[in-house]
Amino acid sequence: MGHTYTLQLHTGSFVHQMHTFDEIKEKAERIVKKIKISDIILGWNTDKNLNKQLVSYFHEKGIRVLLWLPVLSETEQVRDTTMITTVNGKQGERVNVIEHESFSFSCPGTQQNIKHVIDIYEEYFSDIPFDGVFIDKIRFPSFANGYEEGFGCFCKACQEKLTGIDLDELKLLIHNHDHSLLEGEYDEYGIYHFSHFNVDNFYKKRAHIITDYITALANYFSSHHLIVGADIYAPFLAYHVGQDTRKISEVVDFIKPMMYRYTEAPAGMRYEYNAYIKNFTDTSCFAEYWDHDPASDESIKKQLAFLSDLPAHVFPGIEMNPIEGICSTDQSKLKQNLELFKDYPIISLCWDLMQMDETFLNIL
Repeated sequence: MGHTYTLQLHTGSFVHQMHTFDEIKEKAERIVKKIKISDIILGWNTDKNLNKQLVSYFHEKGIRVLLWLPVLSETEQVRDTTMITTVNGKQGERVNVIEHESFSFSCPGTQQNIKHVIDIYEEYFSDIPFDGVFIDKIRFPSFANGYEEGFGCFCKACQEKLTGIDLDELKLLIHNHDHSLLEGEYDEYGIYHFSHFNVDNFYKKRAHIITDYITALANYFSSHHLIVGADIYAPFLAYHVGQDTRKISEVVDFIKPMMYRYTEAPAGMRYEYNAYIKNFTDTSCFAEYWDHDPASDESIKKQLAFLSDLPAHVFPGIEMNPIEGICSTDQSKLKQNLELFKDYPIISLCWDLMQMDETFLNIL
């Protein structure tokens, strides 16, 4: 089909290495012979020797290598990060759905948490010749983390950024699961404009917090002559977790929207959608827009319109790996996805090179 692909390679968490160099090389050798790969996004284990070997290996193949770096989750394993504070004043809880991945979130409005990410990069990765950095988990928690966490952080630093918002009214709306927390409509860029003024202003401020956080990191990495990529939720939900896709695309080189249609785990489109709408008694305005299924072919086409004319490159992320209990993709579904995303010259195959079913390669 003439596509070029990016692949992700999960080497393990910050504190747990999953594979040896020889294991990765054996798997990668078979894959790079069959498909055209522009970039490998690998991480985020901190073993310097492993990372240097991998970067050298892929560079010899003419493939760029980007560091896969989660920033608002996972970092609590190696730094004393400030976690989010829910609307009821509780610390965000740890959520484990995928082995060796954390979905507990730190506060994006705290300057110290930006410094922690930079410190992690400088301590573990700065002396390795990566071509770029792919920043992941750059959002507030979704409702998959629970209803309260779905509204983000209400720590002192974040509340100071929520100027012009009647927080008492907002908290009452949240407590009552009020319909105004859902009612609104999308504009041509995928920004969701809430009908309730106070709610709409709240979501604008949330998006500013996330954009400012990403901008600070993107400026740092760009100043070190690194390509910067960003992991983004599928357009139907991106703004609801604080991601203003257009603003983010103005400060990074590429975005990878997670168009995960067959995943029953965080970022899976139907998984996240169901976690969102179950909290409200009247979901008609939201559900009808997506025909009750944001991962349908027609819904995908609507979302691709949101991604048109962005300043950054767009490399849609589609599932490549069937994973028992998590991802139900198969060869037929992969073919359907490739047809839907045929206009994108570069596609991200997700998630993990080491779990890739090689029989699928003949379709690419």
